[in-house]
Amino acid sequence: MRRRSREARRSAFMLAGGALLSLIILGAWFPANALFHQRSNLATANASLSELHQQDAALAQARKDLSSSAEIARIAREQYQLVNPGQQAYEVLPPTRASKAGTTYAGDPALKGPVAPSSASVLPPGSDSGTAQSASTGRTGIAHGTPPPQPAAQPRGFVGRVLSSLEFWR
Repeated sequence: MRRRSREARRSAFMLAGGALLSLIILGAWFPANALFHQRSNLATANASLSELHQQDAALAQARKDLSSSAEIARIAREQYQLVNPGQQAYEVLPPTRASKAGTTYAGDPALKGPVAPSSASVLPPGSDSGTAQSASTGRTGIAHGTPPPQPAAQPRGFVGRVLSSLEFWR
């Protein structure tokens, strides 16, 4: 009787050990975690693909719009201040606030200094900082009368330097 109970315990122990070993082998050869990650990667790729399809449709519509001469003329007038032959372009400045006859207009871009090279984001595309032509004024050396952006404060300490160097990850 004792021998039988000992064999029963030994059989139960072997069965439990075999089941545990089977689970370990199954976990090693069948990585369910990798399947879950692949599923999330697939969902991300599908979302990116649908966004790209939307952008493609918008670009196709823009290409279709740019094929018409009326749209080309509108963009030439708005962005480049071009006019048809025989026409003249005028720029209407906003009225001054209770200004006197002898005072200058406070929003006059000529009162501001030249544009700093660090404010390249304010300049129109395709221009350099020395001869930037403002889209609204047509004058050179002035970028819409906006002040140049202030440089960001330098981070202090080791962690701040590491975070600022990894800023491109954002």
